[in-house]
Amino acid sequence: MTQVRKMISIGDLPSAPAGRSGWPWEDEVSDETPGPSDFLLPTISVITPSFNQGRYLEQTIRSVLLQRYPNLEYIVIDGGSTDESVEIMQKYAPWISYRVSEKDRGQSHAINKGFAKAGGKIMCWLNSDDYYPPGTLLTAGRLLADGSGNFALAGHCLKVYQDGSSVLLEGRYEGRRRLFEFWKGYQMHQPAIFWRREAFEKSGGLDEKLHLIMDFDLWVRISRHCDFVNVDRVLACCNYHDEAKTGDDYRRYHTDLRKHATSYWGSMLNPEFWRLWYSMTDHFTIQPGIKRLKSVLRKLLKGK
Repeated sequence: MTQVRKMISIGDLPSAPAGRSGWPWEDEVSDETPGPSDFLLPTISVITPSFNQGRYLEQTIRSVLLQRYPNLEYIVIDGGSTDESVEIMQKYAPWISYRVSEKDRGQSHAINKGFAKAGGKIMCWLNSDDYYPPGTLLTAGRLLADGSGNFALAGHCLKVYQDGSSVLLEGRYEGRRRLFEFWKGYQMHQPAIFWRREAFEKSGGLDEKLHLIMDFDLWVRISRHCDFVNVDRVLACCNYHDEAKTGDDYRRYHTDLRKHATSYWGSMLNPEFWRLWYSMTDHFTIQPGIKRLKSVLRKLLKGK
């Protein structure tokens, strides 16, 4: 069993690197302070998979440790990085519940390795180029506490660009049917989603054959057993950069979604299967075809 950490203050951690300021480097400002009852909240297990993300890893680690959450289990699974990642993990070793750096079979395998070590009643993963704003874990812990009746939640994400500008990505669960229709807008943002252990165990771990859509696949399987509670709050920030996994391969991400979509729809004898099939075909094939045809006709008419 890994060690559960109590609240960590900024004075407990190593000093911020030169030139770094603000959250989570120097500031420890939160609009929420743990109250007496919060010390009874369930342990949250946060898994961070990482591979050669030393540029962002320290920010991720500090944003988790400085959440002021009373019962935190933080696990970092590195895939054998050759950059400064291992040194950063060692720097924060006293405050990380479990860490390892060894070759793995990809991100899904790394996350499953972390969850196999986790003992918390609430679970999530935070990639090594994302970070939490203050108050995220208290929000998740309170909403998913024992007896709450909630088993999973989804919040908003903030996409942060290299120049410091940001865009709000609203997170929202609108039911299983709407989740299947990802082509109408995918609004389940992985770093802002948390769930209770019961939901995860009923759904099974991540499918290690999937490397781009393993999060979507898990949400679909969790939704078979429970709904997600929507939280009108930014729960995570995503650094948008050239190496971001889906940032540089957006088309392949959606190709994978389309490839696996029908496996979630149930029997072909069910009318719902064909409603979804038509909706997806209309979006990806029929409407683009009509658009191209209109463009050709306009060019022909202009040529007369």
